[in-house]
Amino acid sequence: MDLIDQAIFTSGETDRASGYQVVAASPGVGEADARELAAWGPSHDSLLNSGPDAVSFNFHSLPSGRLCISRTTPAGFEYSGRGGARIYTQCLLVWPQTLARFANNPFALLRAALANGSLRVYDEIPRQLAPLRLAGRAKAVDTALLARLSASPGPEWIATLVQAALDSATVAIAGGPPAEHLIAGLINCLPPECRTEFSFSTGLKFCSRRPFRIVALSDDREEQRRVARLYQVAVLHLSADPPDEFAPIEAWPRVIHRVLKSGRLAFLASQFARPHGDLSTEDLSALALQLLEEFDATAIGHGGSAADETPRADDTASENAPEADEWRDDEPGGAMSGAAPSARLRLFGGFRDPNAELRAHAPQHRPGEAIARAAVDPPSKRLAAKACNPTAAPHEDARPPAVAPDFARLDELVFEAIAGRHEAVDELGDLWDELSQHLSGPLLAEVREEYLRYALLLWQRGPEIDLPRDPNRAVYSLDVLGVFFPGATL
Repeated sequence: MDLIDQAIFTSGETDRASGYQVVAASPGVGEADARELAAWGPSHDSLLNSGPDAVSFNFHSLPSGRLCISRTTPAGFEYSGRGGARIYTQCLLVWPQTLARFANNPFALLRAALANGSLRVYDEIPRQLAPLRLAGRAKAVDTALLARLSASPGPEWIATLVQAALDSATVAIAGGPPAEHLIAGLINCLPPECRTEFSFSTGLKFCSRRPFRIVALSDDREEQRRVARLYQVAVLHLSADPPDEFAPIEAWPRVIHRVLKSGRLAFLASQFARPHGDLSTEDLSALALQLLEEFDATAIGHGGSAADETPRADDTASENAPEADEWRDDEPGGAMSGAAPSARLRLFGGFRDPNAELRAHAPQHRPGEAIARAAVDPPSKRLAAKACNPTAAPHEDARPPAVAPDFARLDELVFEAIAGRHEAVDELGDLWDELSQHLSGPLLAEVREEYLRYALLLWQRGPEIDLPRDPNRAVYSLDVLGVFFPGATL
């Protein structure tokens, strides 16, 4: 596992200087990187918000080839006593191969660092910091986040943000949902190979010496006009209508608009999970044409046609979208600050789910379905028996009995996905990601084989169990198989 060097930029008095500086670093932080950290480091009164829970997440590259992912918060008072909060920034210096484990998504790596307590504010900062080791990985797309952003501010605004980010040297976001959610959503709308091209800050005041590509702005219209006029920054007001200047007319923003409007986020997730080599933003138009062709080819399997962009029933959630002030953290101190241990489990918490009411009133299973499904012989009982018996050969890596119900839930989700419940594919992917971490060797291979057989049987015997055998079911079956065999050509 790669080591992650770290550094702290804040106000202090050291042997070298007094004031804002790199006050501590781990041994692997070289001089060139330290100078760059000092140049980008935010000092007194740099946060957009002034409260104790204010926070900014930041991302930019370094001369060594590493990438700086940092969190800026207020932390006590300045040593000089001049008043105001001391601004404290902890920087993680990450090699590209480490960020690649997290799908090149700085927000995913930050979630992992918050979860294991690696991001912290020292009462007494040590002169030298120890490098970190950070386990874990992330999926290519946070479909839950994109679903929320599809509800508010909506697919057109998200596609407009993508268009502006591709067209502009710097994009500034004001109004609407919190900037951290919008910027994280924008990152999720780019293939992993392109994400490191987009530096960002979610909560620092605009400063020309910190040339982030994506920034947040306050609601002060005079400040917005000043930044746009003096620095040629594209300022987007999400409280207004999307500007015609950045209408999503190019191929890649059109792909994002189509996918978000259709609600087929699993399509985007499956495409981004595939490696694309040395892809850059210059190659996105060509990739977009390929994805549009695949998207249109499978549209009939999801209740539409190539030319039909009418939202499905679950897209009506946008009519009940949360207001801007409802996008908040429910935990004391906020999940952003990392103050509460329970809040560290998610970087973005406290959203009202606009689809919850729709799901609550969705049609329930008919009484005869369980009997009908039994005719297809679901794998859960056989697998649970093997997984729960640690002495049964040849599966020496069997799981403890407490997790046996996972297999029954896999049965349900595979059936529901092939029956056409679109959300079931994402739920199936999440459950399989968690479950497969505890399986290895022969048992993992057997579980995959069992569910491959189960999915094919559901397709073949669909008419016997009230699943009409039509082209839609074939597409749904391929989606399911893609969960168990990611990256395979089906």
